[in-house]
Amino acid sequence: MRKLARALLVVPLAGMGFAALAAPASSQPVRARACSGWQVVPSPSPGPSGLAAVAATSATDAWAVGNRLTPGGSYRTLIEHWNGNAWKVVPSPNPAGGTSPTDTLGGVVALSRTNAWAAGFYEKTTTDFRTLIEHWNGTRWSVVPSPNSGTGANTLAAMAAVSATDIWAVGFRQGASGRRTLTEHWNGRRWAIAPSPNVGSGDNLLFGTAPDRAGGAWAVGSDSVSFGRALALHRIGPSWSIVPTANPGQGDRFLQAVTAPRARVALAVGSYLTASRTRTLAERWNGSAWSRVPSASPGADYNSLQAVAATSTTNGWAVGAQRAAFGQRFLTLAERWNGTSWTAAASPSPGQGDDWLFGIAAIPHGGFWAVGNAGAATLTEHHC
Repeated sequence: MRKLARALLVVPLAGMGFAALAAPASSQPVRARACSGWQVVPSPSPGPSGLAAVAATSATDAWAVGNRLTPGGSYRTLIEHWNGNAWKVVPSPNPAGGTSPTDTLGGVVALSRTNAWAAGFYEKTTTDFRTLIEHWNGTRWSVVPSPNSGTGANTLAAMAAVSATDIWAVGFRQGASGRRTLTEHWNGRRWAIAPSPNVGSGDNLLFGTAPDRAGGAWAVGSDSVSFGRALALHRIGPSWSIVPTANPGQGDRFLQAVTAPRARVALAVGSYLTASRTRTLAERWNGSAWSRVPSASPGADYNSLQAVAATSTTNGWAVGAQRAAFGQRFLTLAERWNGTSWTAAASPSPGQGDDWLFGIAAIPHGGFWAVGNAGAATLTEHHC
């Protein structure tokens, strides 16, 4: 089973698999300035913690979000900020109540030093997740009202910003016949649900979203038809539409994340299941169709790409995790895009348990951040 894209840690959403928490990372990280390939940068871990997404407005302003486990067994939001010298925890709201509540953040966008958004979900009852959206105004994070569809579970997994008055959050909601796509839009005044299509009557899940340079947006995930197929939604104009994707293999296929570095060009990544192992899945949009492009699967047992970012049509990175054999620990996976194919590159795995990278962001004017977890500790890695 795969991990829930960007909601990470061990929040037990029905039908999703998670790796158990392990001991914190023990190897000594290096500072981002001493950069040669991917390098670990110290980040706080207030108890067992993990990071799911990252966004940056400059080399001295970045946000990472996820969740942390309290001694009492509650999952609470976790937000960390990079100021150019260090990552630091910034207080964030937690709306869930009860004896062991769940609050988690899975997506983040940053438009300026005084304008950032984060999205995820909180547990209204022991079986009912509701959408959670928080906003940074330059001084503090606060909860902004966000809608829910019906009385069943509603979760948000990712965010994308076209502009300060055109922001998307995507995920899924519980419908009568399974989980269905959920897309919510910020118009500068309020968040509202935007109708989104589904394939068939079963589960349709959205895990990633990105602005389209032509002025719209992409959202990607999976549907439950034919063992689960890669799903892509495109919005140019007033409504979302389903766009056919490549679906290799004979088992579950997921698109976890998408980026669009130029108009009529987009890159999406995820994983698919063969008879013997899970392999990375990478696809490219050429303005008229999605097609599969080569990607590396160095793990003999398991390979998954969870996040992607690109600064141009020939320069991008995707990150996730790999595993050599069942029962062994997961290691981080990083792959570079050269305009034609994805090639695996070295990335640190400093933890003693499972190490995953769940989020990545390009830094304006150069570099990338990647975030995840190293065992039971947060993991932040930098690439110049």
